[in-house]
Amino acid sequence: MDKVVWWEVETSDPELFQRFHAALSGWSFEPAFADTELGADYWIITAGDRGIGGLQRADPSASPPSAGPRLYVAVDDLEAALGRVVALGGLVERSRVALGGDDRWFGIFRDPTGVSFGLWTGHAGRP
Repeated sequence: MDKVVWWEVETSDPELFQRFHAALSGWSFEPAFADTELGADYWIITAGDRGIGGLQRADPSASPPSAGPRLYVAVDDLEAALGRVVALGGLVERSRVALGGDDRWFGIFRDPTGVSFGLWTGHAGRP
């Protein structure tokens, strides 16, 4: 688990986030999906012609509330890594979620301090 492959940010006001960061850094935001099985609106954050991260509308009913960035770390074995999370006192929030139909998977967990991270496995090492 030594390679960050993606990052996401959750916010209660993704429209304001987009306006601010487009003006600040020149990022663009491409709608990816809305109200899917993941339950949220989602945009790909693009710098130039490359997707660098994702933006998601925060779930206001989440406990603890979700906001801020989440890093995704590449792992060879998602199930083993999520098992280690639990063994070390973390909480798995989403286990083995498919992304597309081409053998890409992720899981989301909170460490014992409440910080949210993602684990990623799939082709080419990144989403």
